[in-house]
Order: sequence, then C-alpha cells, then structure tokens
Amino acid sequence: MSLTIEDVARWDPGAVRAVGDAARTRAQMSIDTANDLPTFPDWTGPGSVEAKQALERTRQALMRDADAALAAARAADAAAVNVQIVKDNLAQVLNMARDCGMVVDPAAGTVRPTFPATALPNDWHNAQVLQQAIQQVLAQANTVDQQLADAMDRADDVVDVPPEARPIPLPPPGATAEEVEQWWKSLSQKDRERLIAEHPAEVGNLNGVPAAARDMVNQQVLTDDLNRIADTAAQHGVSNEQVLANPGFYGLSADDVTRYNNAIKVQQGMNHQRGDDPDPSRQRPVMLWRYEPLADRGQGRAAIAIGNPDYADNTTVTVPGTGSSVEGGWLSDGHNDAMNLWDQANAADPNSTHSVISWMGYDAPDGFSDTRVANPDLARAGGSVLAADVNGLWTTHQDPQQHVTVIGHSYGSTTVADAFAQSGMHANDAVLIGCPGTDLARSAADFHLDGGNVYVGSASTDPVSYIGTAPEYLHDYLNRELGYPVGLDAGLGLDPAGDQFGSIRFDAEVAGRDGIDRNDHSHYYDMGSESLRAMTYIAVGEGGELGDEGLLADGRRQPHVDLPTEIDLPFGGRIELPPVGFDIPGSPAYLDPETGRPSESVTKDHAF
Repeated sequence: MSLTIEDVARWDPGAVRAVGDAARTRAQMSIDTANDLPTFPDWTGPGSVEAKQALERTRQALMRDADAALAAARAADAAAVNVQIVKDNLAQVLNMARDCGMVVDPAAGTVRPTFPATALPNDWHNAQVLQQAIQQVLAQANTVDQQLADAMDRADDVVDVPPEARPIPLPPPGATAEEVEQWWKSLSQKDRERLIAEHPAEVGNLNGVPAAARDMVNQQVLTDDLNRIADTAAQHGVSNEQVLANPGFYGLSADDVTRYNNAIKVQQGMNHQRGDDPDPSRQRPVMLWRYEPLADRGQGRAAIAIGNPDYADNTTVTVPGTGSSVEGGWLSDGHNDAMNLWDQANAADPNSTHSVISWMGYDAPDGFSDTRVANPDLARAGGSVLAADVNGLWTTHQDPQQHVTVIGHSYGSTTVADAFAQSGMHANDAVLIGCPGTDLARSAADFHLDGGNVYVGSASTDPVSYIGTAPEYLHDYLNRELGYPVGLDAGLGLDPAGDQFGSIRFDAEVAGRDGIDRNDHSHYYDMGSESLRAMTYIAVGEGGELGDEGLLADGRRQPHVDLPTEIDLPFGGRIELPPVGFDIPGSPAYLDPETGRPSESVTKDHAF
C-alpha cells in the first residue's frame, strides 16, 4: 500500500541514525569482549585443548555478532540518509505548493487551488504539476520505506529498535478490506507483532485484518481504558469511584471516563458470553472483533464474536434494534441472543465450526420514545457500516466456501434490509425478526442474496411487526400533520412477512401468548422456541429443513373479496357465475394466519 504524506512526515531520520549508533556500540562491545578473552598460550594438561577450543568458539561468536551489528549499523546509516533525502524533497514540493496558494490533502496527496471557483487555467496546471511531483516523491518514499524496513529488521536482531525509528504506515482512511488485507500481508512478522504490542486503536477495527489480530489489539486497548482509571486511583491512593467523580482533578478527561465505563460494559459482555463454567475448555471462545468506546456520542460500538469467523464454516451476525447500545449493556444484560444461537448451532451441526457475532456497531434509536425510531436515517447509516463489516468477513476468511447469515431484530432488521438494498452487503441468507419495515428493500429480490433466501419471523402477537402493514400515505400524513417530528421520511417501509414480499416465513409464535403484547417482541431467541430452532437451521445452512420440520408459516394477507357466484334475476330464474375474487388494492397485508393456531401448538420444547 502506497505511503502518504502523513506517513513520510512521521519519519524520524535522527531516530534511525540513533539505531545505527547503538548497533556500532554493540559491535565495539563485542569486539572488545572478544579481544579481552584470555588465550592461555602456556596452558597444557588435561582439558586444556577443549577449554581453548571453547574460548575460540566464543571469540568467533562475538566477532560474528560484531559483524552483524556493523552490517546493521551501515544499513541504518544508509536508510537514515535516504529518509532525510525523501523528507527534504517532499518539504520542497510542499513549500512550492504553499507559495503557489495550493491546498494539499495529506492523506490522498492531491493538490488544488485554495479557491477553486476563481482559479485560472494556469492555477489548475500548476496544481497538476505539483501533484505529479508529490506522487514522484511518494514513489521514492515507498522504495526507501522498504529499505528502512529491512534495515530496522536487521537492527532488531542486535539492538532494541524504538518505534519512532520506523513508524509502521497504516492504511489511509476509507481503504477497502481488500486493500487492508494486502497491507497486512505486506508487513513483516516483526511489524505485525509490533503493531499488536503498540496496539493503535485503528488496527482493531480495520476490516481486512485477521480476527485474531483484531481481538488482541482491541483487548489491549480495552485494558488500557480500564487501567487508565485504576492506575490513577492507585497513584493518588483513592478509589476508582473518586477518580470517576472528578476526573479533571486527577488530570483525566471526560473521554477517559467514557472509555472506562464502556470498557466495563464490553468486558461484562465478553464474560457473559464466555460463560462461567469453571472448566476453561467448556467456556465459549469469545473475541473482541470491534471496539469503539467513544462512538455515537459516547454510547459506544463493539462486536463480540463467539468462535473465530475467519475459520468458521458458518458465521452469523446478529444486529439489535431500538434501545440497544454498548453503554446500555446490550452485550450482557440478559441478552443471550448470540449465546443461544451458537449453542444450538453446535448442537444441531456438531461436525461443522460456527461463529456468531453480536454486532452493536451502529447508532440505534434510544427507545420507542425517540422520534428517530419512525425514521429510516439511522438504519441507512448503520446499514452502510454493517455492509462494510460483513463484506470484510469474506476477505479474511480462510475458505471461500463459508456460509454467512445476517439476522436483524426490530429496527435492526430495517438496518439489515438497508445494508443489502443500499450498501451491497454480501451474504447467503438474511433473517428479519420482529421487523417494523424493510425501508429501501421493496421485495426479497432487493436483497441480492448469494443463493439464499430472505427469512422472516414475525409473531402474530408482536405489535412492532405490524408497523410495516400501515400504508405509506398514513405515515406521511401523520408526519406532516405533526410538523415532521422525524424529518421528511416517516415509516420504515413494507412488512416482509406479507405473502407478496417474496420471503420465507417461519413459525415464531410465543409460548403462552394471549393477544397483542409488546413483550412478545423480545422472545425470538428464547431457548426452546420455534423461532430459535428455525434460525438455527438457517444459520447452519440448512434452511431447506424448515418445511420438513413443520416450521414454515403462511405470510400475512391482504383483505380478500369474493364476488357472488350466482345472481337471482328480477323476473325469475338464476344465473351462475364463475368464482371471482380479488385482494383490495392498496390494502396492507395485516391478516395473519398464525393467529388461528391453537395455543397448545406453541411450545418451548424445540431445542436441539
């Protein structure tokens, strides 16, 4: 991956020269030590020959060490010279750009006039010439960077190389998962180990970096966030709570407190999903796949994987809905979604490997009183991030034959639909449970799945799942009459449980149901439920089993009108007509066949 202006700016030729000086010092020490070894020319007798040979071997080893150190010093000296040349060349071009009134993008390396609207043709010509000059210097920098890397790797064998001697360039913002993967593969093993040890927070959230490396970086960043408060408290002889109550007094910021509080929540989530079995071999293998404690105004973002998604045969990503956040404890507080699905997947298909990711990676509405809950904006923004994360799983996976399922619950199902329809998310199957509407996806075809299906679980007693049955004109009318409290867009789209959507609906009724109940919106992952069993089949790539298992449900229907099949004539007699019926045009599909199921048919004995 090509270096940027920012990368070259971080180079420190003085630090590189210091490495060369340290290597020379090491060489001289080895030479002096070798010269100071005794020779014992007059030593004879038993063992003298062996002892002299051992001393000679030591002397030769010291001289080899000196040769290696001197070679490292020469390599570092040459790299330092070339680093300085590149920095000087770049500074010269940047100074010319400044003198010409140009603006230089330090990440992209592009050049433009300061005021493009009034720029003359000659200004744009100068900008183009300067940009070409910058690209030439950066091409030179890439060559020198490889020389620098080789020199520092050689020096690393004989002296401690400080990080500032060779800052490892990170991928530029907006790099694709494929570009990040190429960057990661281009690094030496020592550089990878250095990045993990130094754990810059960006690396743990880069799609294209292997899951194991992301986990190590993110867990170290999380530990830093915890220790920052704990260490400060220990230094001042006070409690963590005292530091949190008045961080400024102890030299800390409000962000430090937010990082600490969200680190606690994420740590609790990992412990919760790992389980408390005293035998570590029986605990679930959890990984911290994403960690952004300051995101979304301090509510935080994180993703915890049970099982390594880079090696799993089947990977499932679960996306929560309204009222979910890291800060609010979604990763731990009674939420067993991923745990139950992972346990059931292993029970249903023990011969395959499975990974389930709890993805709290977007800004969800804060609750049903949050006016944003009736607006798709957060779903569309979250869908873009979700698509990038899920698509990144295909880049780092070690076997292209993996099976990927994405499950969205509540507002999260709208987010999943938008990730497919708007942002090109690549997966085999999609599952929408308790869906209030699919926004930009007008039918199952808009998901563009890779050989799979759109599956829908909507309990007949879940009121949220009926939001998508309301006609759009009603949403728009209420929004307009109320002064656009949710912006220009109101409503979350169509109900995917409708029989015209093109989805496959599975049984998702709640045991003990008793009419419409908003609490029934939160039972889709219950252990033993018919919906969890259905989702397990889908997650392990066996969605075709739903029919054989009797887990398929008919879609919701529009009201239907049947015309008379005969007419009595006023003057006597009767005319028989062919049977004709039709759905009421424009009417929502709100008639749910599942409401007619006997209560005793809904049980919680569907666990594998």
